[in-house]
Amino acid sequence: MKINKPKISDLEDDIFINIKDETIYNKRFNKTSDKVLIENSIFDRCIFENIDFTNIELKNVELIDCIFNKCDLSNKSFDNKLITRIEFNGCKILGSSFINASLKDISFSSSILQYSNFSSASLNNIIINESNFSDTFFMETKTKNIEMEKVNLTNAEFIKTNLGGIDFSSCNINETIFDEYSLKGIYVDTFQCKYLVGMLGVKVKE
Repeated sequence: MKINKPKISDLEDDIFINIKDETIYNKRFNKTSDKVLIENSIFDRCIFENIDFTNIELKNVELIDCIFNKCDLSNKSFDNKLITRIEFNGCKILGSSFINASLKDISFSSSILQYSNFSSASLNNIIINESNFSDTFFMETKTKNIEMEKVNLTNAEFIKTNLGGIDFSSCNINETIFDEYSLKGIYVDTFQCKYLVGMLGVKVKE
């Protein structure tokens, strides 16, 4: 599946400082100062490299055409935000919240999103490759054009989420929770099928 990639060119190196009510264009961030507040702002056509956002507070921040390489975005809130044409490569995004957010043309590669929450989010044109989505929560999540390859979904929950057409056959769905609505139309391999049948209380005679 092809998705629209971030449109980035002519970057200027910069360092994080307090930012409010601004749109930040064409910047490359690979350093940060302590205790930064970024509020009511948009990052547009930016690259972030090895940035630990632990001491960077994000309040009402939107992301457009950005690349995150080996960054730590754990426990950040992107609730109700637009996030489009973004790459997350080798990132930690543990416990982050995307409730009611709109994500379009996003790739997650070799990233950790354990305990993240995608309830009521809209996911459109999403590629997830060799990433850890264990213990994530999807409730009434809208999905369209989702591709997963070798994704760890252990203990993830899918409730009232349309997963029809998504291929889970290369993924780890051990102890993954699906309600009946979410199961309709998904693709799994034979081994996974036995697990799902057992989860529904059906016993397979061999």
